[in-house]
Amino acid sequence: MIRVLLLTRGGLAEEWLKATDAVRGCPAEGIEALTLDAEGSSGAEDSAHVRTRILHLREFGELLVLTDLHGSTPSNLAARHAEDPGVSVVAGANLAMVLRLACDPRTERSLDELTEWICAKGRAGILPIAGTRGS
Repeated sequence: MIRVLLLTRGGLAEEWLKATDAVRGCPAEGIEALTLDAEGSSGAEDSAHVRTRILHLREFGELLVLTDLHGSTPSNLAARHAEDPGVSVVAGANLAMVLRLACDPRTERSLDELTEWICAKGRAGILPIAGTRGS
């Protein structure tokens, strides 16, 4: 199973995981959350923390890292590992992506295929709702 690391600031990763577990009614297997401290930690501390977690999770196999915003600190720190063997990084994740990954066994696709699949699912989950367009 390809493991997943949700990497954000300010508790968003944990909240995505809590919401996913609530919808599913059970914990999501192989998905972990890592939140960088919004205040008080240094760039070196954040970098070391991300590196340690990625190296630990890689011990179990391939890893997909989802970050909140492209260009954010979590995204930039994860991007340092995007060329590591067995690591794929996607920025701009959303709750729909986390839910899809929690419901997928993550054993039938390669890491590259899973990355493309989850990006497509994330984009497909962004839709305008009728009646909400401006005048």
